[in-house]
Amino acid sequence: MKTKLLFITLLTSIISWAQSVPSFHGDNNSDFTALSAAADLDHSPTGANQTWTFSDLTELGGFVYTYVAPTSQELTTYPGTTEVIVATDTNGSTKMYTKTAGSQFSITGLTGTDLNINFSTNNATLGAFPMAYGYANTDSNVSGNYTYTTYSGTFSGTLTTSVDATGTLNLPDYNYSGTVVRLKTVLNINLNYSFLTNVGTVTQTSYIYYDIANPFNNNPIFRSVTTAAVVPLMAINQTNTGLEKYATALATPTNDFTGFWIENPAQNSIVLHTSSALDNTSIKVTDLLGKTIYEAKGLSLSGTYEMPLTLTKGIYLVTIANDQGSITKKLLKN
Repeated sequence: MKTKLLFITLLTSIISWAQSVPSFHGDNNSDFTALSAAADLDHSPTGANQTWTFSDLTELGGFVYTYVAPTSQELTTYPGTTEVIVATDTNGSTKMYTKTAGSQFSITGLTGTDLNINFSTNNATLGAFPMAYGYANTDSNVSGNYTYTTYSGTFSGTLTTSVDATGTLNLPDYNYSGTVVRLKTVLNINLNYSFLTNVGTVTQTSYIYYDIANPFNNNPIFRSVTTAAVVPLMAINQTNTGLEKYATALATPTNDFTGFWIENPAQNSIVLHTSSALDNTSIKVTDLLGKTIYEAKGLSLSGTYEMPLTLTKGIYLVTIANDQGSITKKLLKN
C-alpha cells in the first residue's frame, strides 16, 4: 500500500522573514526537489543559536507548488476554503485546501492518489500569523472524515505548531550555509472505521527551515516530514520520511533574474514571465540527460514570452542567460 501518502503533504511552504514566520504561503510556481538521506537526520537541537548539518543527500525528482482559487465544487466539498496549494510532478498532482480567516490559518482538506482527507468537522488550525520565534499553538480538536483506497471513516486528533529553533543550517552537498528559523509541527490522529473506533493512529512530525537572510526567497530552504502510521485493519505499520529542498534558492541569481518564473505544468507551449527587461538573452531547454530540446539566442524578453513547443511527458530544465548571468528553472510536462 502507498502508506507514504498518509498526510505526507499536509504542511507545506511557509514564508519567513527576520526570526519569524509571517505567512503560510510561499512563492507561486516554486520549484522543489525531493531528496533521500543515507542516514536519519538529527533535528534534535532546539532553541537559539543551534547548528544543523545535513549531508549525503540524493535527489529523487522535482515538483512545483502553485496556488489557485478553489472551484465551486471544491468549496462545496471543503467549506471555507480560500486557496488551494497544488504540488505537481510527473506522476500528477496533490492538493491541500486552506482557509485564511483574519490572522488564523487552517487546513480544510487534502487529496492524493489514494487518499482524501476532509477536515470539515473541525479544521486543522496552525495558529495566528505572523509566528515569531518562541510561538506555540495547539489545536486539540482536529476532526473529519477520510477515504483511503477501499477504506473510509472518521478521525480525530491534535495539531501542535511551534517556532522552536534558530541557528545555522548547513547543506554541504549544495554549498549552502545560512541563518534559519525553524517551524515544527506535530499531528496526532486516531482513525475510526465503520462502527470500530481507534483502529489505528497516524503521527506526522515536520521540521521546516527558512532562510532569514534572503529577502528574495519566500520559501522554506529545507523540510523534513516523518509519518508513522500504525493501522492493523489496513495492514499498515510503517514509518516514512520525505525530504525537500527549495530547488533554486541555493544559488544567488543576479537582480535581473529575480522575478523570472515559468508557468507549470506546460501545455502546448512554454510560457515565461520576467519582472524586468532582459536584452540579448538566450533560452535553452534540455531534458534531465542533458539533451538540448530547444535553443534560441539574441532575444529581448519583457513581461510574458511564449514559445510554442511540443514536449513529451517529463521534467525539463529551462535556462535563460545574458551578459549579467544565468538562471535555470524546472519545467513539468504532464
